[in-house]
Amino acid sequence: MDLNLLIRQLRIYTGIFLFAYSITHLLNHSINIISIEAADFVRENYFHLIWKNPVFYFLLYASFIIHIILGFYSILTRKSFKIKTREWLQILFPVLALLVLLQHIAGGFIMTQFEVDIKYSLLFAILSTYQGAEYYMSAIFFTLLIIFIWSHGVIGIHGLLKFNSKFYQKNMFPFMFIYWFVPIAAVIGFISALRETSVLSTIENLKGNENYLMSFFAAIPQEAFAYLGQVEPLVMNYYPLFVLGVLIFAILNVLRSKYFGRVTISYPGGAEFNVPRGTTLLEASRLAGISHASVCGGKGRCTTCRVKVVSGLSSAPSPNVHESNVISKLGLDEDVRLACQLRPNQNISIIPLLSPETTKVKTRSPVGLSGKEKETVVVFIDLRDFTKLSETKLPYDVVYILNKYYTVCGEIIERYNGRLDKFIGDGIMAIFDGSKELNVNCKNSLKAAHEISYGIKNLNKQMKSDFSEELRFGIGIHVGNTIVGMMGYGDAVTETAVGDNVNIASRLEELNKKYGSELVVSKDILEGAKIDLKQFESEKIKIRGRNNELEIFNLKDANSLKF
Repeated sequence: MDLNLLIRQLRIYTGIFLFAYSITHLLNHSINIISIEAADFVRENYFHLIWKNPVFYFLLYASFIIHIILGFYSILTRKSFKIKTREWLQILFPVLALLVLLQHIAGGFIMTQFEVDIKYSLLFAILSTYQGAEYYMSAIFFTLLIIFIWSHGVIGIHGLLKFNSKFYQKNMFPFMFIYWFVPIAAVIGFISALRETSVLSTIENLKGNENYLMSFFAAIPQEAFAYLGQVEPLVMNYYPLFVLGVLIFAILNVLRSKYFGRVTISYPGGAEFNVPRGTTLLEASRLAGISHASVCGGKGRCTTCRVKVVSGLSSAPSPNVHESNVISKLGLDEDVRLACQLRPNQNISIIPLLSPETTKVKTRSPVGLSGKEKETVVVFIDLRDFTKLSETKLPYDVVYILNKYYTVCGEIIERYNGRLDKFIGDGIMAIFDGSKELNVNCKNSLKAAHEISYGIKNLNKQMKSDFSEELRFGIGIHVGNTIVGMMGYGDAVTETAVGDNVNIASRLEELNKKYGSELVVSKDILEGAKIDLKQFESEKIKIRGRNNELEIFNLKDANSLKF
């Protein structure tokens, strides 16, 4: 197995496991908003049910150790520090948090070995014994610990799911709610518990029980204090030195990579750049200051960084398991590789296949620059009488209306595995090729049309109140052979489809004017999607350039379409 892939998979799986623990741990913290007693009840009856299980207990510590080791390994093996802000934060947050987290984990582990029941009441009693600035600093450190660790996890989980889970993409709001709710509730719970402990301590002192807080320390055996007392000085003395050592080693590695063992990467236009062996093509582009599309940040979760290898392919390393799966799944040409995965060990010449500005372009049907013939579902959407509407509105109002319309259509098209091909004035062309199964693409295009109709009707409620206007539209859908490939000039190169069947889809959209309908589709689309034809009105028409008549079907209200 490819070592880099193995490391990445281990980081992902251990990260997911640790994130699951963090959610339950912080939610348990949040119960302190009710009371410390309630938080202890949840901890003993629910939290421990999972995390005190011997298997989960072992996996938790193993995941933590592996994740930390691999995290520092990724820092030590970097060829460059030219990374995005998000990546810097993902590195810095845990490095800073470990200063407190190591003490927290070590202290908890030691007390567990002495069979101490680490209740919230005990922890907050210990914190409440601190005086003055030490008390407030401990509260600040624990709050920052929650924020740093949680932010690190969220960045990783979001980056993983954003490009790999359709469910996540469609249900982003609940996840965003969780991302914000959990740490905020945990911090409020932490502060609430400190206040509750302070109030209880004050009440007990008024009763004459001045040793109330110290009474909690009786749960800790005297033998344990000898070990607990060593934790803070060990971490504070040696962890900063360890981080400094890692930083020095990482800098030396970057310098070594910069001046020894280099290969030449050649780009279009004659640009050449020398990079260390083992550097990915995407890292090479960043080092060279060459714009290179990479929606997922170079984590192999999309194909926007793909390149065409012009020369040097024979000496290039074979695709790793991850890249091979992508190549097989999406039908990439053999000379098309993912820049974030390919680490050339000899000189190589490449052409990036996506303009870096076109970060919204979807790449579910990658092909070579020469193009490929394939069965493609093409959708055209156009607004009725928009020219007349725009003549009566201010230019900025027109832009506002169009962007609202584009947003409605674009989000729905992407939700159903379509990709926006181009905007033509108030018209939209979209291609549905997200599935290998043509019938799935046919059905997805119809589902998108159904929801677009509903979405624009909802938009019209706002348009009518804001501008006294309603948007009317037509959608045409057809499926057939097209030529799909990278087309354009210079930076304006995008993946699109051309051919007679694209023109037919456009023609079907125009026929909505004749029928007074919202949706006109070819019979091939309906048969491919296995849709009941009886809900449509049908007609056979002559299409220029075709000998046979084309049977088409129209529907007055696309939102009434039944599946």
